[in-house]
Amino acid sequence: MSPGNTAKDDPRSSAIVSRVRRWLNRRRSLKDATRRIAEQKSAAIEKAIAEFRRRHAIDPMDAHVLTLDADTTIVRVMYLTNRRPPDRAWYAVSHRDNDVRELSFADVERWETKWR
Repeated sequence: MSPGNTAKDDPRSSAIVSRVRRWLNRRRSLKDATRRIAEQKSAAIEKAIAEFRRRHAIDPMDAHVLTLDADTTIVRVMYLTNRRPPDRAWYAVSHRDNDVRELSFADVERWETKWR
């Protein structure tokens, strides 16, 4: 760059700025996608816990997402009875119609292991 030129006249500067803008845009879109997935997981957990409470009339101790795909989230709800480890119930939460249905162990055995 010659003394009379400014940085915006330099093709190298504009290429660097362009690369930084592309990087920032990708980073923003990844953050947005991560936030949407976290919100989707939280909503599925809340729906599964509400359905568990409705069916079993006891409070669960915890819940986790086992798997998440475009249509359905599978949630494991753990609850205490008179045994250890805690018992588990599984729910499929639909993203399209908010339908929540209870699953059997056979439905989730590819993601879960048997407990004692």
